Amino acid sequence: MAIIEVKPKDPVTLRADVIDMGLLHLLETRYVVIIEQRDNEIQMELYKK
Repeated sequence: MAIIEVKPKDPVTLRADVIDMGLLHLLETRYVVIIEQRDNEIQMELYKK
């Protein structure tokens, strides 16, 4: 399950337990994706290209 947080003019932040590589590839076509692992979750920040 993913949680999406959107704040004005901030990057989009996704949090998940696992990463689907197909979804990651689609996201990378439109965004610069930064992935971090924090505790037991994965955090992805999306920045528009």
